[in-house]
Amino acid sequence: MTTAESVTKKIIEKNLTITFMESCTSGLLASMFTDTAGASAVFKGSLVTYSNEMKIAAGVPSETIERFGVYSSECARAMAETAGKIYGSDIAVAITGTTGNADPANAGSVLGKAFFCIVAGGEIYDFVIEENVSALSRKEIKQLYADRVYGELEKILKQI
Repeated sequence: MTTAESVTKKIIEKNLTITFMESCTSGLLASMFTDTAGASAVFKGSLVTYSNEMKIAAGVPSETIERFGVYSSECARAMAETAGKIYGSDIAVAITGTTGNADPANAGSVLGKAFFCIVAGGEIYDFVIEENVSALSRKEIKQLYADRVYGELEKILKQI
């Protein structure tokens, strides 16, 4: 059983609900979650907000992006909080980062660096991924990030 399957089953077992707001993983977190039978009972929905404009349209304050950058813990936190509010979920997860070349449209873009936030059980958990991913494809980088998110979700679920 994969970590994502284990997390999904634990969320079903605990009768919690979850949502995602993803940028650099492009919906992979939501896809992995729904690979497990029964996920529809607890999966509220997901947003893929690849561009800054879509993050802002969804409700991420433009001031957060302007002040801290789209590649920041503050942006990931705002994304998670926004997704949680939109869907009214018990758990909200968001991720932003770089999977390819540095992003010329956004300062702070570093290959192999991503920020994610998990809001669960009344707590906010911020994480930073920094990996040498120069030998990996974009798909492999997204999978690496997603696996890291699910690993942290698994730990948090033991506490709530």
